[in-house]
Amino acid sequence: MFSMQQFHQQYQTEERELVIAERPFRFLVPQRLEPFLDQTDLFHKFPLWTKIWEASLLLAHRVAAMPPDKATDWLELGAGAGVVGVVAAAFQHRITITEHDPHALDFIHANLHINECRPVAVRRLDWEQPDLTERFDRIIGSELTYKEAHFPALGSLFKSLLKPGGEILLASEVRQSNRIFLDSMTADFHIEITRNTLRSGTTRIHLLLTRLRPKASATG
Repeated sequence: MFSMQQFHQQYQTEERELVIAERPFRFLVPQRLEPFLDQTDLFHKFPLWTKIWEASLLLAHRVAAMPPDKATDWLELGAGAGVVGVVAAAFQHRITITEHDPHALDFIHANLHINECRPVAVRRLDWEQPDLTERFDRIIGSELTYKEAHFPALGSLFKSLLKPGGEILLASEVRQSNRIFLDSMTADFHIEITRNTLRSGTTRIHLLLTRLRPKASATG
């Protein structure tokens, strides 16, 4: 069972404050990366989950704007520290949040707790050896198409875990890897892409919000 006391004993954290759809949120992230790095190979399993990505903010705003439906089951893949999943839970979506990294899972539990979310299913999920037997009406994720090595497993998850007539919502920065992944999915999915620009001071970050629907069950 998760314990905030044990969490704070194990991790040094700092807090980020966000406002999503006019609602304030607090998120704990690691104070330092070093405890989570493989010192023999800094690029091996780099802890991408420790950062709150701009794509997660875009997806969180999109999720917050969607009306909740108790009959709709959501799944988040690669949740990182839990920003999107926490927002989904706070806006009353019925969601299962998944991650592979055990430290990230601890931060997801902590962030659900400090944002006073109702009980939410949080599960460890290995994309290469998935143990989920349920299927979901909506699958969401941010920055899932960062590494091409993950594309076969991710595509397989989409096909096996999405219910007929369901949809997938992805958010990411504009990268060559996104195009490569989406090209690989065109045989099985209708794909709609919306371009967005996030401005922070003089910096502009170009983001994509992508919707995928199975071709066999698309309704237009």
